[in-house]
Amino acid sequence: MPLQFRRLFGLLQSTKTPLRCQSKRHNCFLIEKPAATFSRHDRLLHRLAPLAPSCQRATHPSAGSSVMAPRPVAVIGLGCIGGSLARALVAQEVEVRGWSASVFDREQASRAGVIISSSEDAGLAEACSTAGIVVLAVPIHTVASVAATVRGMMPQNAKLLHVCGLQSRAALEASPPVHERLVGTHPLAGSHDTGFAASRPELFVDAVISAEERADAKTRSCIEWLWHTVGARRVDYRTADAHDRLMAWVSHLPQLTATALAATLAAGGIDARTIGTGARDTTRLAASDLGSWPTLLAGTPDELDAALGLLLDTISRLRDSLGSGDGEALASIWNSARAWRREGASTAGAPSLQPGRSRSGPEHGGVR
Repeated sequence: MPLQFRRLFGLLQSTKTPLRCQSKRHNCFLIEKPAATFSRHDRLLHRLAPLAPSCQRATHPSAGSSVMAPRPVAVIGLGCIGGSLARALVAQEVEVRGWSASVFDREQASRAGVIISSSEDAGLAEACSTAGIVVLAVPIHTVASVAATVRGMMPQNAKLLHVCGLQSRAALEASPPVHERLVGTHPLAGSHDTGFAASRPELFVDAVISAEERADAKTRSCIEWLWHTVGARRVDYRTADAHDRLMAWVSHLPQLTATALAATLAAGGIDARTIGTGARDTTRLAASDLGSWPTLLAGTPDELDAALGLLLDTISRLRDSLGSGDGEALASIWNSARAWRREGASTAGAPSLQPGRSRSGPEHGGVR
């Protein structure tokens, strides 16, 4: 286990205080000038404002009241995300019960300390029956049906969460009763690989979690306990629609960009074995399996079209600046990109948890 994660767990295990939510509102607008004065590039930007509307943010809470030991957490779906969550919780001595349609993933998870039923027929029910939190980490097209099934298997006061890349009811195709109980809590972390073999317990260290703001206070308490326990830096609360719009930019656009770049290199006859770290880093996502991507990409078509339009416009301006020898235009785009990336890098390594934070949380079946 990496040294950073061992130190993080040391902090968590050495303290006795609980996690409480500290929230504040943030409004983010990309532009402020009148639309009539926009260039073609600006008009593309104008379609996007506000990109990240009013978002509540929960960072690491202060010390406070006493804590009770949590009930088991059930993780349904033991691929990269579900497996990483289960392994991180097990490392924190949280009882985790799991289930997966994959026999191989179940066997691997069992060896990693996740409690897996030996019954093929009753395994899902046994995983959920005593859980305080049930987390669905299954493909997006199965979330609604799995949620409908486990809703009748879990305790009445247990919380039902999912980790999908889309959160709107329309995207999930969930019925009103299922959607009412099911709350999205999406970790902005992952891998281009799949299955439990791709999981790692430190995956969520310093991660940002995007959760639905409709979650009530008890559900938020559980969400924050769950993700802070595995090392997440903060939980942001926003509407499902705002989340899905944001994902078009920070998840779907990067995936398509990496795919396009790799496809371009392949079409140019570049041998993948000859590339250096720059090309490897920028094309990493191109190694992703197509899997659920068609469903994800169809989630917010207008937003994704706007994002792709702005990307194409930026590439066109880069090409024009090179063709015309316009060093000033090239420097403007270059320096803007550099400043944005360096600002993100300067905050990405912020400490996940501060001394004095507990690995324990509210009793998941009761005080939520």
